[in-house]
This record gives sequence, C-alpha cells and structure tokens, in this order.
Amino acid sequence: MFYRILLISILFFNLLISQSFFNSSFGNETGFQSAKSYAIGQTHFMNSNTSVLALRNPAKLGFLEQGIRGDFNLSGFMYTERRSIDLQDYFGDFLTEGDYALNNNFYNYEQFGVLGNFKIFSMNFGFAVSNGPWSSMDYRYEEEVRGSASYDDGIIGIRDPIVGYHILEHKGEINLTSVALGLGINESISFGLGINMLHDGKHKYNMRVVQIGESSENLAPITNESGSSDFSGDVFPSISGIFKKSSFELAFGYEHSAEIKGDNNVLYSNTSGLPVYISPGTLSDEVFTSIDPGDASAIYEVEDNFELRYSAGFSIQKPKKIKIGLNHKEGSKSNSRLFSFEVIKNQFNNSIFYQDFHNINLGIEYSKYNKVLRMGLSYKEPSLQVLSPVTTFCFGTSREFNNLVFDLGASYSYQQYKYHDLFPVRGDIRPDFDTVHESNWSLISTVSYTF
Repeated sequence: MFYRILLISILFFNLLISQSFFNSSFGNETGFQSAKSYAIGQTHFMNSNTSVLALRNPAKLGFLEQGIRGDFNLSGFMYTERRSIDLQDYFGDFLTEGDYALNNNFYNYEQFGVLGNFKIFSMNFGFAVSNGPWSSMDYRYEEEVRGSASYDDGIIGIRDPIVGYHILEHKGEINLTSVALGLGINESISFGLGINMLHDGKHKYNMRVVQIGESSENLAPITNESGSSDFSGDVFPSISGIFKKSSFELAFGYEHSAEIKGDNNVLYSNTSGLPVYISPGTLSDEVFTSIDPGDASAIYEVEDNFELRYSAGFSIQKPKKIKIGLNHKEGSKSNSRLFSFEVIKNQFNNSIFYQDFHNINLGIEYSKYNKVLRMGLSYKEPSLQVLSPVTTFCFGTSREFNNLVFDLGASYSYQQYKYHDLFPVRGDIRPDFDTVHESNWSLISTVSYTF
C-alpha cells in the first residue's frame, strides 16, 4: 500500500513540476533517460530499460525478452540559483557573501516510445522507436532592484523601496527522434545500430526591465527585446556491442557528433571565458559599440549613452561519445545485487571554446522479492575550463504490477562558479565577479507496459 501511494504521489508531483543558466549555449541532455538507469548513478548506457536504448545502447535490444513494450517518461526539474557578491570590512578583507538575487525554476518534460523483440531462426531481433526532448533551453532570471529614500524624523517609510525588476528568459526545446535495431547473435553477443534525428526548432528569448513608479535609480539602461531565432537540427548514428558471460556484462558504444546551428554564434567573454547573453556598450550615431561585460573598469568609465542589448547568438555542439561499461550481477531473480560502472569520453571537433571531458557513472541495485533499492553517483568534468566538475547523487526504486512497471529516480547536484554582473549599471563597479550557486533537484518517473 505504501509503495502505491508513493508512486502515485510522485507521478502526480511530476505533472506539477518539471538548468541552468548556460542551457542555451551547450545542451543539458535532460531527455532520453529512463528512471531505472537514472537512479543507478545515471548509468544510461548500461542500464536503460526503455525505448531510450535507441540512442543510449541499441545492442541491448537484442537481449530483450520477446514481445512488445510501450513506455512513457515524465521528468521534473527544479533549479535554484543564487547570485551573490563579496562583502568586505573597512580594511578590505572578505567577510561573507550577500545574495542579491534568488530564482527557482520548475520545468517538466515528456518522452515516449515503443520497443520489442522477436526471434528468427536462432537469433533475436530487437527494435525501438523513441521521441522526446534531447535538451532544453528553458531558463528564467528575475532580479529585484531597490533604490533609496530619506524621511524626516518621525516619518515612517521604507528606505530602500523597490524600483523595478531585471528579467531575462530563454525558452525552447531540442527534440530528438531515434530509431534503432539490435541483433542478438546468441546468448552472449549482441550488436545494435541507431539513427537519431535532432529536429529544427526555435530559441525564444525575452530581456526587459520593469519599472515601478517614477524612480529609475539602479535600473539598468536596457533596450527591451524579445524574439526568437531559428535553429537547424542534425542526424547522427549510435552504435554499440555487448558481450555477456555468466554474471558479467561488458559493453562498448559510440555516438557521433552533431551540431545545432542558429543564425549567429554565441558570444563569449574574453575575461571570464563564459557565454554572454546581455552585452553592455555605448551608442553613438546609431552605432552600438559593445564592451566585454567581464571588464568592470571599462563599464565604470562610460559617461554617456550606456546601454544593454541582448546577444541573440545560438549554437550548440553535441560532442562525439565513446562509451565503455561493465555490469556485475549476482543472486537470483527474487534476490539479486547489481554493480554498474561506465565511462564516457566526450570529444568536440576542433572547438575553440569547449574542451573534451569525461562522465564517470557508477551505481548499485539491490532487489529482494518486490522491494528494489537503487543508488549511485555521477561525476562530470566541465566542458569549459573555467567551470568546476559536478557530482550528482542519485537514488530510486521500482514496483511491478503484472505487465505494468513503475520506475522512479531522483538526483541532487550543486555547482558554484563566477560570473559578471548580468545587468550592470553605469558607475557600479565591483571588485570581483559575482558568485553563482546552482542547486538542482530532479525527479524521473517511467511507466512501462508489456503487451
């Protein structure tokens, strides 16, 4: 009874909720994740059990049980972002951090597909078709801006009244359709091939300032701008092979690179080395001259005609992936223990901004009768040198009702990095970049039904 209430509650919660700041510069790959593999340390290559195998590991299709199965995936993501400045004492020494902006973003996404397996002569043939978002560009930033006021003695009033808001929004999804075939030559060897198509789409943006009342003190000089930019998708293959022997399973995989191209390239700061979405500059004779937002002294020296404009560049490179993984399972079907480990090397094609990086994922699953416990860790190196690695803690469970299977997975991660003031104001100079704190919670639920 407890499991039923837990499953229904989490599935309903996923309908109510669904990264971060750089989502529109490099893909966050929020989609094509099964709840089972997500809970086991995001070991999607080794432990996906739904139609996402078309992308992740098509060779596993050759080892499926015979029959046809449909699946539906709900994923919910909650992102908390804090932006802070360093506070100093009278001697210039660091005291603490002071938050000036706090944003909570909630997004949800759906993915569905079908997979199956049938036998011809002595070989097993598997297939899978899956569709859903590969990456999301959703992001919203809102900063409350306060001014100053003075009152005579005996008069009660707010000395730092709200004068307005700075707002930046990104919206859009990069959808993916994958089709794959797997061939199980015997009980030990299987190969698979998938074709994956990233669809064309739109990247929507909105930058504006909302002024409350007559005062514009501390409000950035923004040229309000909203619009969209078209991007074109790409097609890439995914290939894998599996060798199974007794309680061990060894797999190798490969995903080709791809590029999602927009109208213009993303602008990067020469100072911070990070993407720039809002470009400060000066306007003279209707000619806008941009300033590196990481150069606070240059912004401070501007006397007239200072403006902020949106930088509408968009381009995402999907790296080539080389995968290797190992599963070790012991025990019986009613009482088993699984240890899983995989390493994925991500390689970019002659990129001047991105660096190659690794994903290291490991997890365990303990199953006894109808009780399943899963947990793991995922370690991801940064694709930009100025960012830090991210470690994600994952956990989850599963429940089966005849032909219906519910899988649940959840995770938490935290990242901290330095970034310039997003909405700089002329005359406001800061001794250092702001500190950005990102806390990410995610919840994945998968429903599978075997016909």
